[in-house]
Amino acid sequence: MKSIDIKAARVHNLKEIDISIPKNKLIVATGVSGSGKSSLMFDIIFEEGRREYLQSIGMFAGLEDERKFDSISGIGPTVAVQQSIVRQSNPRSTVGSRTQLLGLLGLLYSSEGQISCSECEALIENGLTCSECGNEEERLEMSYFSHNNANGMCMKCSGRGAYYHVNMEKLVPNDRITVREIFDSIGVTPGIGRVIERNLKSNMDMPYSQLSEEIKDEVINGHYINNNSANQSFCLSRILQIRHKKGEYMNGLYELIACPECDGFRIGEEARRVFINGRHIGEVGKMTLVELKTFFDSVLEQGRFTQSGINLIRDILRKTSSLINARLGHLSLYREMSSLSGGEIQRLFLNSHLESKMESLIYILDEPTVGLHESEKAELLKSIYALKELGNTVIVVEHDKSTIEMADYIIDIGPKAGVEGGKVIYEGSYEGLLQCEDSLTGQYLSGRAKMPDRRLKSDIFQDDASPRLTIRNARTNNLKDVTVSLPLGVIVGVAGVSGCGKSSLISDTLVPFLRSYFRDQSKGSSAANMEDSSNDFEDDSTLIETIAESLDGVEYLSGFAEVSQAPIGRNINSNPITFIKIWDKIRKLFAEQPEARQLHLSAGHFSFNSDGACPECGGSGRKAVFPGATMKIYTTCTECKGKRYNDEALKVRYKGKTISEVLDLQVSEAVSFFEEHKAIVATLEVMERIGMGYITLGQPTSTMSGGEAQRLKLAKEIGKKRKGNILYVMDEPTTGLSLYDTAQLIKLLNELVANGNSVIVIEHNHEVLESCDWIIELGPEGGSGGGRIIAEGPPQALKNNPDSITGKYLELHS
Repeated sequence: MKSIDIKAARVHNLKEIDISIPKNKLIVATGVSGSGKSSLMFDIIFEEGRREYLQSIGMFAGLEDERKFDSISGIGPTVAVQQSIVRQSNPRSTVGSRTQLLGLLGLLYSSEGQISCSECEALIENGLTCSECGNEEERLEMSYFSHNNANGMCMKCSGRGAYYHVNMEKLVPNDRITVREIFDSIGVTPGIGRVIERNLKSNMDMPYSQLSEEIKDEVINGHYINNNSANQSFCLSRILQIRHKKGEYMNGLYELIACPECDGFRIGEEARRVFINGRHIGEVGKMTLVELKTFFDSVLEQGRFTQSGINLIRDILRKTSSLINARLGHLSLYREMSSLSGGEIQRLFLNSHLESKMESLIYILDEPTVGLHESEKAELLKSIYALKELGNTVIVVEHDKSTIEMADYIIDIGPKAGVEGGKVIYEGSYEGLLQCEDSLTGQYLSGRAKMPDRRLKSDIFQDDASPRLTIRNARTNNLKDVTVSLPLGVIVGVAGVSGCGKSSLISDTLVPFLRSYFRDQSKGSSAANMEDSSNDFEDDSTLIETIAESLDGVEYLSGFAEVSQAPIGRNINSNPITFIKIWDKIRKLFAEQPEARQLHLSAGHFSFNSDGACPECGGSGRKAVFPGATMKIYTTCTECKGKRYNDEALKVRYKGKTISEVLDLQVSEAVSFFEEHKAIVATLEVMERIGMGYITLGQPTSTMSGGEAQRLKLAKEIGKKRKGNILYVMDEPTTGLSLYDTAQLIKLLNELVANGNSVIVIEHNHEVLESCDWIIELGPEGGSGGGRIIAEGPPQALKNNPDSITGKYLELHS
């Protein structure tokens, strides 16, 4: 068939739509955020493509679930490259392991590497016998070259290459310092202090220098209950680790050090004695992809390898070149996947599919341009088009103008979000979209609808007395001893190409300083909070150390709020209203209803995690089916029909709705439903204003995109109604936003500043950057080629600055 034909699509907010999508084309699905694009493409086309494929190979024959449409035809094997699907958290998953480049390198080193003699350390030139001392060596198996394998990893650091340790020299500057004074110096609360005193087999008022080595070790590392690290007693290491995982500036108290055993190269001694062109595999693993290509170009020219080795090197060079073309050349093979942005992860996955050269598939891509500078999009779009040219159907869910322009066919869903969306507004060419009066996307792309006007404060640095934050001598990650001032009381944009150091400067340097400062100011780390934070003791953090001399000007602020793209919940039981802290109020409201009192139901009976849960599915609303060890598919619970609650809880209604039906309400509907309860509605109103009116109250936060998670955090922070002088730090808040929704976000940022606050926003979106009072641009390249300030000033100054890469894309109007 030449098209995918769907009749009466009705999942979520889709309004029984009929649509025919041409195959073997590049299709762009666009429309305002929450209009129904993802529902159509991912929840129907991807899910049905996957289901039909599994049933065709004998899995789940006859398995039926709720029908999301009347009929579908022309579907085929479908691959989804979606932000929520590809997000990685395993600290052992690296760029090298994900791309299989480290595997190829391991094979090359195992078969072709030059061995250093274990007796005299001379390099063995030919064969396996040392010409200097006659010692015979054996080639190592491939597993010895993997830092994730017990044979190959450095045992001291477990293959991580670095670890944190408590800097006792800084904590104990002289022999008179007591144990109590050490813990007091790091701001331990009285409650935790009492716990430590009970656990320690020592007087807290004894000088640390007089303790036995055993007790010193207990002060630093604590002891373990039932040998379980999650139950480690309170100690210096645990307390400082918790604060580091929260992102506080540690001021050298809890230091990241390269493993002294492997010098940070992650692999064992045997593998470090095998070389190619003078470099062992650990050294190659630390290279950026650009450096890796240069290295192996040189290796290939030497021509001393077998044909098998030459073929391996060519494979390595082919894969590396492909990744560099995808604007990932700044990454190293050892870079942990959990540290990558959503856009970097998607480009890595997209590249692997291009490498496979498979055809006749349906690819569905979720905003692949996320995290890309305007100057970097061309190569990615070429790759996407190449995927189509292989003979595949490529559907891209996007808001990016460049992507929409190159589409063969455009589908615009709308007209707005949630209950006001779910209709096909336009199908056809880009030129036709610009003329479509009913399309908000077309209105903004054609210029008929415009971004909010704002009078920029371009003279903010003319007065030396104007308040500002100054970061001095920052060297975090790839920053090159950067000193920079950020004006307060305005919107500051931080721009630059991927990997240039934007997040290193703001998220990994400024934010830890702010956290440390305000913790010390408030002494607000209660014992309960410290204990709660320590419960999640899984070490999934990236090894990053904040390195900078100082942060000046914090005294101008009364607080700060970081609004990052970090996931906000991995559990299906976490949802927007639990996150913004109104779930207890809603459950209490139900418990106050006459039916609830007659049945003696408390607030706990309206929780699907507690007394109100369906006994069959435990309150999840679904049952898991396991076709194999690595795949998990869910079907709706037959007992509660997906409602999650038992019959008793569902007997109680508020304004005619059960608690389950309330969870199905979209935010926009809930604002009017709870209008007389201001404590419930306040944050919901903020969510609606920033384009989240389509989100349902019960949607699992684990299914939210990075952009949705970030806007939910923003709504929560603004909903706190704090008084002025708050610094809001945001990391690409336009992720997942249409042009219409971006306009609403800019209005909200303007209001924050008008109310006496400050905003720092890391962004590529030129509409947001054009609304900033001041822009700081890092670069000029990513990775080792970045980490410098290449331009700063108001938008017009960057536009006129020949050194600015970002300025070329700003569309300023007088």
